[in-house]
Amino acid sequence: MKLKDKKIEILEKTYIHDNYGNSKVSYAPIAPPLWAYFRQLSMKELYGNVTQVEEEALFIINYRTDVDTNNTVRYKGVEYEITRIDTFEGYKQDLTLYCKRKSA
Repeated sequence: MKLKDKKIEILEKTYIHDNYGNSKVSYAPIAPPLWAYFRQLSMKELYGNVTQVEEEALFIINYRTDVDTNNTVRYKGVEYEITRIDTFEGYKQDLTLYCKRKSA
């Protein structure tokens, strides 16, 4: 079992409308900060498999049903797009989130 000793936020895209009817994209947490295991993926992991070329980091969190690839992870002020979610053969214990750093 991996040690989940880092705090992350899972963010959901929302739209805020101003007084003039213009909409602006905003990100809001879907839950309080979560404990997660975090690590950067090595170059061997990045380029060893063509499907993982864009994945830079992985987070392992406790199983949740409200996380999908439309969400964003914020860790230490850096936002990551979730590119893939692994449920480890359908067991409802952990979720592995494969992510890439969002471009500014």
